[in-house]
Amino acid sequence: MFNCFEINNAEQLSQYRCDWMEMLSLTPHASFMQSIDWLNVRWDHGTEKEDHFVIGVKDGEKIVGFVPLVIARVKTSLGEMKVAKFPLDGWGSFFGPVSSHPNETLSLAIDYLFASKRKFDFLELTAIPDLKTTLPSVEVDQEVTSIQLINKQCQEDSRVGQIDLTDDWDTYWESRRKQKNRRRNVERCARRLNELGDVRWERFRPEVSDPSTQCDLRWEVFEACERISSISWQKDLTNGNTLHHEDVNPLLRDAYQAGVRAGSIDVSLLYLDDQAIAYAFGYHYKGYVDLYRIGFDPQYAKFAPGNALWSRLIRDSFERGDRVLDLGPTCLDYKRFWVTRLEPSYTYCRYSSIKSKALRAARQVKGLRNPGVPIVDTNLGNRQSAMEGQL
Repeated sequence: MFNCFEINNAEQLSQYRCDWMEMLSLTPHASFMQSIDWLNVRWDHGTEKEDHFVIGVKDGEKIVGFVPLVIARVKTSLGEMKVAKFPLDGWGSFFGPVSSHPNETLSLAIDYLFASKRKFDFLELTAIPDLKTTLPSVEVDQEVTSIQLINKQCQEDSRVGQIDLTDDWDTYWESRRKQKNRRRNVERCARRLNELGDVRWERFRPEVSDPSTQCDLRWEVFEACERISSISWQKDLTNGNTLHHEDVNPLLRDAYQAGVRAGSIDVSLLYLDDQAIAYAFGYHYKGYVDLYRIGFDPQYAKFAPGNALWSRLIRDSFERGDRVLDLGPTCLDYKRFWVTRLEPSYTYCRYSSIKSKALRAARQVKGLRNPGVPIVDTNLGNRQSAMEGQL
């Protein structure tokens, strides 16, 4: 007999750490963003407009899954509404229940949520992966699709560029010859960059797995990424989705610290004469590497330092035995040279209030006018900037 329960504060959450870690290890498509360490940080940085909670699911007395949620007041095209959603905020490509049976767990949690006394206008869950055994793949210009997930009809939300690391570097790099002009340009820029001085690359991936452990946090690594972000074109962004932005920087610093202590942080830096000129900032979990933010020093743009960073990072991931490099859902035409597949993510919406049903109607009209475009309100949560991946 399945039943649901709620976790409403950090003290309660800490009591389920062992269960959470066990469930995460069994979760298909799991990432650091589904860890209890990320959730603790996200809760610590919640605002007055947010109500964070977790719906747990039990089969009898056995815990079978957790679904982290937040109810937040957000701006939509019809004004401010209270929306129930995942606590992701655009900081990862995929999200979902922490469970070995995520579809069933999420379906039960949704039914529980709508039967509860919590007040919200509608539910919008984004970045849901397709949890088939064989990962789906689509083309950049393939028509947007909808599929049955969690026993509901879900609309495609985005397409995520990924590199499958099951082969080896030599095989992968040889396959890039299909775009011979781009490969020649990558190699030419690397030679020109080497002519400027001493080029070296560093990957910071500490082997720590105990959040209580005292370890070298290497703050200079995070601060190098901050500095590059602040001097690049990203300095003019105002929507709070870059490493240096004052609205999110405190959260990201705490998440970085939690990631180091959990052994999940993954940061690459490219140096020219000991000065960091490009970075890739992300996390990893069981061989799945999720790169959240990337950037470079604009004064070296013509030498494409990002290409030099990408090639080193990818080769190192092959050698480490990683499974997947997730390059995110933006700039897919640019990333076409590097990626080996595009994986779709999906959105599920369910409306409850009269105001939200008017929003649904407006979205449906928008979808009819723009066929092939996901009907997702871009005001809901941070999206990875469309320029972030242009290295």
